[in-house]
This record gives sequence, structure tokens and C-alpha cells, in this order.
Amino acid sequence: MSDTEKDNKSDEDSESLEEEEVDPRIQGELEKLNQSTDNINRWETELEDSRQKFRAVLVEATVKLDEQVKKIGKAVEDSKPYWEARRAARQAQVEAQRATQEYQRAIEILRAAKETIALAEERLLEEDSRQFDSAWQEMLNHATQRVMEAEQSRTRSEIEHRETAAKYNAAISHMRQLEKKLKRTINKSRPYFELKAKYYLQLEQLKRRVDERQAKLTQAKAEYRTALRNLETISDEIHARRRLSAMGPRGRGVGAEDDGTVTDDIANFKMESDGISMLSVNFEDSCNGSPSEDDPETQSTCSMSSTSAPLDLPCPSSSSSSYPLLSSSCPYPSSSSSSSSLSVCPDLLQLPGSGSLEGFAILRILMHSVCQIWATSKPKEGPMSAMNKPHKAKLAQIWATLI
Repeated sequence: MSDTEKDNKSDEDSESLEEEEVDPRIQGELEKLNQSTDNINRWETELEDSRQKFRAVLVEATVKLDEQVKKIGKAVEDSKPYWEARRAARQAQVEAQRATQEYQRAIEILRAAKETIALAEERLLEEDSRQFDSAWQEMLNHATQRVMEAEQSRTRSEIEHRETAAKYNAAISHMRQLEKKLKRTINKSRPYFELKAKYYLQLEQLKRRVDERQAKLTQAKAEYRTALRNLETISDEIHARRRLSAMGPRGRGVGAEDDGTVTDDIANFKMESDGISMLSVNFEDSCNGSPSEDDPETQSTCSMSSTSAPLDLPCPSSSSSSYPLLSSSCPYPSSSSSSSSLSVCPDLLQLPGSGSLEGFAILRILMHSVCQIWATSKPKEGPMSAMNKPHKAKLAQIWATLI
């Protein structure tokens, strides 16, 4: 193929691809892909900025705290137990406040449930005509259940409140003891620990910001991967459609064009077999009616032909038949003489070509029939044996023609 033909083919392919309708899903997925790309770039930039700020604050805090340690000296180490006890007391205070809120909420729920039951009982007692039906019973059961659950919740909250309050009181008492014991070193190291707390809060905020940016970046990358997978799926579907359209409809297999000929030959053979069977019936009828009682040899011949199944000679009555073997001019024997009962149609000797399936079938039938007739036409002892000579001569002629 020359370069010009290749260029023309590539141009035709490109034109066909351009003329093909674009899948509307591609535009949506491309927009999602672009949006995800923008989000990834933005969140990566903000994440890097947040990390840099966190590192910068951490370095600054380290430097400042080291300076304070050098400035204050040994007082920092001596006052550490107090500041640790103070932090533990603050944490115990937070837990005690949470337990107190839970306990107050449980008390409110219990009070509301008890008020509901009291109101229901009061209304039931006020109306003398009101009956205590199933709906009212269901409402009271539900309110009673809520009261029981509220009581259990209040009990648990009360126990937790007592435990956290005890821990808070113990932490406060320990902190006060250390404060009295280390009052001088505490005052001296206070600037260091206050600066440390300040940087600690700042670093906590920056770390929270870094975690938020990291989560958003992970989500944006997940959306980007989803859009890519969707585009890949759409591309696979489009390529599959193009391959199917390029292949075109499926044609007939190799050798399928000969199926019709073989089927026609078999169908013709079946039709000819039907014609042969019809001729066999006519021939048997003529044999049964033609011999006389005084001719036992002819009777034996006809009886043989009536009992031999293979003697099915086709001789259709229509001259327009598709079987060239026989014609309507073939006379069927009707006389009572033995010679006429075994007369053969001259057209039967015009056999079809050896390449025809019908010719082989009819030739096989004729050879079998002739062998059967020859076997039954042997000369017998007596004055009637001379009557078999015409039969022998005729059969010999047929046999020679077949061979």
C-alpha cells in the first residue's frame, strides 16, 4: 500500500471518528476530573502551608523554651510536679463537669416521665365516663418504661459524677499541697510554663488544621480516581462498539453453501422412494391377478415378487415427472401368461448416470430384484420346465444391461 493510500485511509478513519456522536457521560466525567484536579492542587498547597507553619511554630517554641530554661535554671525542674498536678486537676475538672451535665440531663428526663404518668392518671380519674381501653394502657406502659430507663440513667450518671468529683477533689488537694510546698520555685518558673502552654495551644490548633487539610486531600484524590475509572469504563464500551461495528453481521460458515444441495438430493431420494413403493404395489397386484391355476411356476414367481420387499420399481404415470428413469409409456402386465407377467419396462434399462444418488439407489433395488427373480426361476424337472426359458432369456438380458 502506498503512502497516499495510507494517508487517505487515516483521513477517512479520523473523519469517521469525528462524525461519531460523543457520549454525553464523557463531558460530565471530564468536568469531575478537572474539578478533582483543582481540589487536589489546592488542598496540597494548603496542607504544605499548614505543615510549614506547624514546623515553624514548633521550632520557635523549642528555641524560646530553651532560652527560658537557661534563664530560669533549676527552678523549672523543681516546680514540674506542681504543674503536672495542676494539669491533672484541670483534666479531672473537665471530666467532672461532663458527668455533672449527664446527671442533670438524666434528672430532667426522669422528671418529665413522672409528670407524664401523673397527668395521665389525673385525666383518667377526672372523667368518670372514660373507659380504661387498650390505647390508654399502651400509653401508660410506654410512660412507665421511660421512667424506669430514666431512673437507671440517673443512677449511672450519679455514680460517675461522684467518682469524677472525688478525683477532682483529690487532684485539687494534691495541687494545693505542692503549691504551698514549692511556692517560691513555682513563682520563679511560672514564665516558662505559661509560655509552654501558649505554644502548646497554638500547636494544637495548627495540628488540627493539618488534619483537616489531609482529610480533604484524601477525599479529592478518591474523587479523582473514581472519575478516571468511569472514563476508562466508558472508553472500553466505545471500543467494544467500534469492534462490533467493524466486524459487521456474521456470515455463513465455510461449507454452508453445500447444505442446500445435499438436502435437495435427500429430499428427491425420499420422493423417488415413494414412487418406487407405488410401483411395487401395482406390480404385486398385477402378479397376483395374472397367473392362472394351471401355471404353478408362474404362481411361484408372482408369490416371490409379492413377498420380496426390495422390488420397488418406479414408473410414474405423469410424463412431466422429475425422474428420468421411467415414463408413462411403460405398460403394466395384465395378461395371465407367464411371459407377460415378467415383462420389464424398456425404459427401466435407461439408468441414470453413476454420479447421481438416485441412480445408485434404483440400481441397487433392480439388482436385488433380478437376483431374487433369477433364484426363483430355476428350471424344474418335468414337462413344465420348458416354460422357464423365456423368463431366463429376459432376465439374462436385464442382468447384462445392469452389469
